[in-house]
Amino acid sequence: MTVRYWRTMAGRKAAGAGILPRVVLGAVLSGVVPVMGGIAPQARADAPDASVAPTPTTATGPAVQPAPTAPATPAAAPATAPATAPATPAPAAPSGVATPQATPPAPAPTPATAAPTGPLPSGGPDAPELGEEARAVRLQAAQIGLRAFTAAGFHPGKVRHIVLMRFLPTITDAQRAEVVRRFMALARLSRRDNGQQVIASIETGVQMGGEGVDQGFEQGFIVTFNSEGDRNYYVGKPVVTDPAYFDPAHEAFKKFAAPYIIGVLVFDYALPSHQVQHPRRAAALTRPGMAQQQG
Repeated sequence: MTVRYWRTMAGRKAAGAGILPRVVLGAVLSGVVPVMGGIAPQARADAPDASVAPTPTTATGPAVQPAPTAPATPAAAPATAPATAPATPAPAAPSGVATPQATPPAPAPTPATAAPTGPLPSGGPDAPELGEEARAVRLQAAQIGLRAFTAAGFHPGKVRHIVLMRFLPTITDAQRAEVVRRFMALARLSRRDNGQQVIASIETGVQMGGEGVDQGFEQGFIVTFNSEGDRNYYVGKPVVTDPAYFDPAHEAFKKFAAPYIIGVLVFDYALPSHQVQHPRRAAALTRPGMAQQQG
């Protein structure tokens, strides 16, 4: 009895062992039971995906460097590459500051030529400082007025007006002669509006002294007037600036002569009254036995 039972149970176990693999295989094929649920996900995670290209692994050992090769010489430079390195732009000069330019070579020096000094002394800002006498004369003109200052009867008596001239070195003989001629012509051209003559006389001469103190002046003139008023009217500028009260002929001469003259010296003085008295009258006043009037 006991033997049959063990045989029966053994046969059932054998039959069950053969059926179980077939049942499991069919369930797997039908998708009902996953195969080894705990193992399949791990297997799928470890298994490479065929749809993804395999990524080459990097060798852990030292990399092998390729043998160096000589660089190939380019056939031509790219069209966009500049032929030369771009120049650095110069910094802009600040506003108001001139940019230094290249200095051209200096020309060969030429002999200096003396230039005319312009019109004769006119008392401008570049004129020398006035002396005491000149300031006194100008003050007198301002105090009494130009009409009285230039009147023929103002301070009657002989007045000498000395003029010395130094000419331009390049002046010609003809030009110098013309300056002298025009100056001497003032004796008849200088007249007042009523035709009255202003100049009593003029004389001239060339410097001929040997003292060596002539300061380069070459031509001298002595102009004589019968009163200080006549002298004032003749001289005109810079003391008298109103054209109604100075000699237009003398003003025209100064403008003509200015380009030929580089230096002028003027000196005026009045003759004492006893030097201009008539000789016979002076003799009569000093005749013995005649009483002289006091006063």
